[in-house]
Amino acid sequence: MAPRSRSQGPALALAAAAALCLSQWALTFVAPAAQRRTWSFRARPSTAWPRVARPVLGGEQAPVRYDVGDRVRAMSPDDELWYPGTVDADNGDGTFSVKWDDPDGGPETNNLGPSSMKKIIIFKEYVVGDDVRAMPPDDESWYPGVVSKTNKDGTFEVKWDDPDGGDETANVDPEFMRKVVVFRDYKPDDEVEAAYPDDGSMYFAVVVAKNKDGTFKVKWDDPDGGPEESDVSPKDMRYPPIPVDSLEAGQKYMGTVKAIRDFGAFVDIGAAAEGLLHISQVSEDRVDDINNVLEDGQQVEVWVSDVRDDGKFSLTMVEGKSAGGASRRAPVDLGPFVGLNPSDFHDGVVEKIIGIGAIVKVTLADGSEASGLVHISQVKDGYVDRLEDELDVGQEVRVRVESVDEAAGKMRLSMKEAGGGRGPPREKADLTPFESITADQWLDGKVGRIAPFGAFVSVTTPDGESSAVGLVHVTQIKDGFVDSVEAELEVGQEVKARVVSVDVDAGKMSLSLKDEAESFDGEETEPLA
Repeated sequence: MAPRSRSQGPALALAAAAALCLSQWALTFVAPAAQRRTWSFRARPSTAWPRVARPVLGGEQAPVRYDVGDRVRAMSPDDELWYPGTVDADNGDGTFSVKWDDPDGGPETNNLGPSSMKKIIIFKEYVVGDDVRAMPPDDESWYPGVVSKTNKDGTFEVKWDDPDGGDETANVDPEFMRKVVVFRDYKPDDEVEAAYPDDGSMYFAVVVAKNKDGTFKVKWDDPDGGPEESDVSPKDMRYPPIPVDSLEAGQKYMGTVKAIRDFGAFVDIGAAAEGLLHISQVSEDRVDDINNVLEDGQQVEVWVSDVRDDGKFSLTMVEGKSAGGASRRAPVDLGPFVGLNPSDFHDGVVEKIIGIGAIVKVTLADGSEASGLVHISQVKDGYVDRLEDELDVGQEVRVRVESVDEAAGKMRLSMKEAGGGRGPPREKADLTPFESITADQWLDGKVGRIAPFGAFVSVTTPDGESSAVGLVHVTQIKDGFVDSVEAELEVGQEVKARVVSVDVDAGKMSLSLKDEAESFDGEETEPLA
């Protein structure tokens, strides 16, 4: 098979991954970046998750059986990349003929062995009334809907939640459907994030009551001139993400497997980041191939085994089994920050950026230090789409202390003036020394932070006089598809990077870890929702 173009490889891989629709698949509500008005540190109990644990396989693991017509992801012998296809024939010698979905100028089929194939499990047992996300035949986007009819040809009629002027229903092949588990058991006084009816953005609220039609009446923490209460569908609600620094070893959660690697799996437990479930933590028995035990989208019962200071944490599926080094964090002394004037600004440094905001270390005039959260809604007035457009790790900022919870060891900060508006402006990085560096020059760099869409790397000019941070987009890490940035790079790792583009006015720089011939463009690209 001829190697695919680089622009098609990731898209095909994503399309194949999207086809892994499993019987226990659960999706959380996806909404625009949340502009939440308050912050809750209450940990979500594991019983609040509408998920069912799947038993771990142990002992002998049967080989996967392939039949003609099976959908698979298979490795092309020409470029050793994985592409979607269909088993076309059983050759009788232990190999199979795989017909590629998109040969892209290469052979339409290849003969492959089981080690170069992975079966795509397609859930087909949908029933009328199931909540789903589905891709209509005439579109390549996923939309929410409800199964309204089972067709004789194996497809399902899906009624769209919001047809937006188009057809109200469409007949969809189950390969392009995902079952959505919608949690409907919220209780009065539960703290949630809910989609505000007027703008669709997520805000903090408290559940008041469950309505007879299945919706929930919620009271907004900060109505900001709008109605104090609204009726919201459970599809448009979720519990707030759990701050990683509030996790403790031994806590139990129900999670969803988001990505599988040879060394383990990344699991979403509802925290601000995904946890690593190492292959040695899956079972008390030895597991040689994690793909025989776990699947993308599988629901698993896990315990927190270790929480690191860099915002990463480890999980285990064996209760009481530690990843090593797990310990409860020492309590933070927030005494010096209690009673401060909430209008006063203090010096701070951005330690890390998470989906809901930024962790900032604050230093008082007497030298006292502690870290707190600047929620995304407290970075500036107006809508903030990407925190990375506003803040960088290591950036010096000015913040106010809005509230302190000594018992929980939490502090809430704001970069906005007490009466609204942004606080003292931050200085943009001086990228002038990097303007003259050509795209074929390699600079010494160190990974400072990792995000789902790439890595922020600090690079130094050849003369060693200037340093600045730039973004290595996920497409610029290596040639071929990169499913997880964390699987390729680590914080603190030393790398060689090239400058692809510099925007002095915006204070942004794009970098690449790939040879110049391998890069398609250096444009910063926002992550897909």
